[in-house]
Amino acid sequence: MLLSSVLITLVYWLVALWYSNKGTYSKDLVVFHQLFGTGNKWFDLWQYVYQFAVMVVLFWLVPYLITRFYLKADFSSFGLRLNYNKQALIICAVAYTVVITSTFFSSQDPLIQSEYPLSKLIGTSWTVFIAYQSVYLFYFLAYEIFFRGYLQFGLKSENAGTKELIVIILIQTVLTTLFHIGKPTPEITAAAAFGPVFGYVAFRYNSIWYGMIIHFVMNVFIDLFVLHWLHLLPQKFF
Repeated sequence: MLLSSVLITLVYWLVALWYSNKGTYSKDLVVFHQLFGTGNKWFDLWQYVYQFAVMVVLFWLVPYLITRFYLKADFSSFGLRLNYNKQALIICAVAYTVVITSTFFSSQDPLIQSEYPLSKLIGTSWTVFIAYQSVYLFYFLAYEIFFRGYLQFGLKSENAGTKELIVIILIQTVLTTLFHIGKPTPEITAAAAFGPVFGYVAFRYNSIWYGMIIHFVMNVFIDLFVLHWLHLLPQKFF
């Protein structure tokens, strides 16, 4: 499980994260432009749709195939069941308040503004913004399914004790933090801080979905607030 997770992550980095700087607020994904050329200005947006698609294939489909046909296991048992828990819902509600407040301030950091939104073209219209976020959701689904589901629950033994769970969460945190190398320093720090939290929540409630929703909401508001500070919020719907 650990070896396949490392290999899949390396392939993803090469195919969908390797980039060259294009300007202050933009970058070019190398493999995307090698495959499709330069194109028009909208390629700055389409390259991220490509990135999200690669994420879904490598971090969702491939683990499913490995689990289904090699391990002969039920993929949903890897933390993918939505287990209703009132306590978890209350924690999520509190977390939303904290997340939205913290992103309001962190989005003012020039380093964060240089990274997010990944493409400033989503400020063209609210239609583009909503469509982009809808596709972005699948990125976060794949991310959580892979790191907090496939990896975490895949390493967990049937009668895992506290020590084993801590080690697994630390392994997951190291990989998710390394995954953010190249991102702004505040984001790398946040990945190291939230890795254990989301890992614990996944094990505590036997589900990755509570952490996934918080993760997604946090990034939607980062995009919104950064566009606000840069005076790039959409002025029209279409």
